[in-house]
Amino acid sequence: MAIMKRFSIWVLLFLMILGYFPYDPIDDGVNALDEGSSGGITEIELSARGTYLRDDPNQGGVGNTEPPGIVDLQSNGFVPGDKILISFNGQVFNSAGWDSRPIVYNEPEELIGVFSTSNELLSVANAHRVPGAIDVGADVDTGVTFFNEDPHDIPEDFEITPSTGFLIEVPRNARFLFLCYPDSYYPDNVGTISVTIEKDTDGDGLIDSWEIFGIDFDNDGTIDLDLPMLGADWEHKDVFVEGDYMVGFRPNQKAIDDVKAAFANSPVENPDGVDGINLHVIIDESVPAAALLGSFDEFYLHKDMYFGTPDERTDQKTIDAKKLVFRYCLFVANIWLNPPNYTCPGVAEGVPCDDFILAFGAFQNRGSREEQAAVFMHELGHALGLGHGGDSDVNYKPNYLSVMNYAFEFNSWKPNRPLDFSHNKCIDLDEANLDESMGLGYNDVTVWMGPNGTLLTNNGNALDIDWNNSGTIDMMVHLNLNNQPDAPSPAGELLTDHDDWNNLVYRFRGSGLATRSATMEDYHQELTTKEIDEMYKEAEERFGYPPPSGDEEDQEFSMVMVIIVVMAAILAVIILAGVFLLILKIKSRPDKEE
Repeated sequence: MAIMKRFSIWVLLFLMILGYFPYDPIDDGVNALDEGSSGGITEIELSARGTYLRDDPNQGGVGNTEPPGIVDLQSNGFVPGDKILISFNGQVFNSAGWDSRPIVYNEPEELIGVFSTSNELLSVANAHRVPGAIDVGADVDTGVTFFNEDPHDIPEDFEITPSTGFLIEVPRNARFLFLCYPDSYYPDNVGTISVTIEKDTDGDGLIDSWEIFGIDFDNDGTIDLDLPMLGADWEHKDVFVEGDYMVGFRPNQKAIDDVKAAFANSPVENPDGVDGINLHVIIDESVPAAALLGSFDEFYLHKDMYFGTPDERTDQKTIDAKKLVFRYCLFVANIWLNPPNYTCPGVAEGVPCDDFILAFGAFQNRGSREEQAAVFMHELGHALGLGHGGDSDVNYKPNYLSVMNYAFEFNSWKPNRPLDFSHNKCIDLDEANLDESMGLGYNDVTVWMGPNGTLLTNNGNALDIDWNNSGTIDMMVHLNLNNQPDAPSPAGELLTDHDDWNNLVYRFRGSGLATRSATMEDYHQELTTKEIDEMYKEAEERFGYPPPSGDEEDQEFSMVMVIIVVMAAILAVIILAGVFLLILKIKSRPDKEE
């Protein structure tokens, strides 16, 4: 018995030692949030003959025209400061009566809107026919009508396009919203346009009622997708991504967590007073393995089969509701898009979009934690409306410190670069007239292409930067800072920074790329792993930066595994020793007398 007691003590000690080592379980649980808002939704019907914002409703005595749609904001639950989404659909026939073309109904391409403090309709003679019209959004010149060559647009008119829904903030003192369909001749227009105005308090493209109650896709009184249960918050921005993976290519959860942390720590303001974006990434299920994915058409086939959980796929309404909210990512071995290249680790469907592909098989050993996080965040950035230059595709800008920029996507040219989008801290750089004393406008490390195609960097300890590497700080320097061999750039550009975080495009519903239509004109070839390796090599040769020695997370995991194996071996020896001693003890006892 004493031996067994000692054996139990050894086992307990082993378990205590084992418990000392960190173990980070993945907590996939989410809590339902309390309901805190009714979420305003208003639907109105517009006539294609509504002319008020363009010309006299009488249309030169022809008649048969109608007033515009007028929304009483306050009575519909919308107050100044609210973010509202305006979307529309319908069919309009607007060919003139004497036109011999066949009657063809078209989807309306735009609406015109204006906010006002009054619902009073005045005559066309008034310069501003809507008293107290409030300037908000991008002004639109609505031109003239068939009946009058004088301009009749209101300077505060703004255009609403249906591509992703129009998100706008209700301005101060606004009480009414006027809406109409723009045309130059109204009397024989036929058709109606359905307009939906939805309150989106936090501005993440998800209407309040969805984030508070869930989505009732077919309005039958039953919730088809419980967004609160999935973590949605009507006062805090949310981005949802579902990912499936080919067998053997499940992403490193720590890499996904790194991207989620970057979003959570972003400087994006929310109505709840807490900065950041809640990025919800659900790595759902494995799909059959394949050597490569050859096209977005193949991707769409996979999405048709595997989007949603197995339980969700038993109800088409749930899948339809989920497609309104979730972007979709497929983790594969390799991709073979045009131009063909097995070593491209990721590509987005477009900018913005709802689909992207990550091919970690292009990396050695499927990529390190840092590499997987970089590619995931880069392609998600495209899906959220960011180009390689922020609001453009001008790449390698030294004053655009974002993971969207090839120069900073990986920590090659700038080791320990943060996994981050740009915060718009840098000043503009005029390549035709650089003031080296100003540098980036604040102290930070950057890289650029110097004279004779030489890659240069600064130490980030001073505001000034010797762009032309002359040894002195000069004025009026001329240098093409971002002219990289794989991405030639014209000289003399004005290179600008961009506020990535506060210009993300959250809403993709209604866009062309939300309807399975990616073509070569939509997506683009990204950096290949060969080019990435060359960047690490160039950094080592030019700056003495050693290439990555491996994934720290893998090393940590390997060390833990080694310790566990060693401890298991010790435990096995203890068990064997205990058994051996027990056998000796038994054998050493004198035989009992019969």
